Amino acid sequence: MRIYEDRNRNGQLRSFEVSNTTLGRRGVVRILRRIPEVTILREPKQLFSWFREDEFCTFEIGGTKFLVEEPYGDNSRYWIGGPRQNDKLEIVAQAFRAQRWPLGF
Repeated sequence: MRIYEDRNRNGQLRSFEVSNTTLGRRGVVRILRRIPEVTILREPKQLFSWFREDEFCTFEIGGTKFLVEEPYGDNSRYWIGGPRQNDKLEIVAQAFRAQRWPLGF
């Protein structure tokens, strides 16, 4: 899967985006659950989460919280990031890079 990275001047990953065309909100959570270090704190609501909430998933790695959101509620990409650069975000980005289709429901 292609990801769109946002790195600082030192090359540290600050956040990244993934296309939501075929992934879907539940697909994002499914990939996150496969990462051993990740703890899901909040995931999309059952019905119409795309209608109610831009920020639809919160997860934690090593005590740092990260967020997944769909900016403006109708973007073509999901944004994944946290409050600051964190090496743990590289683990998450790698999981998305390595994802092949079909998602394996």
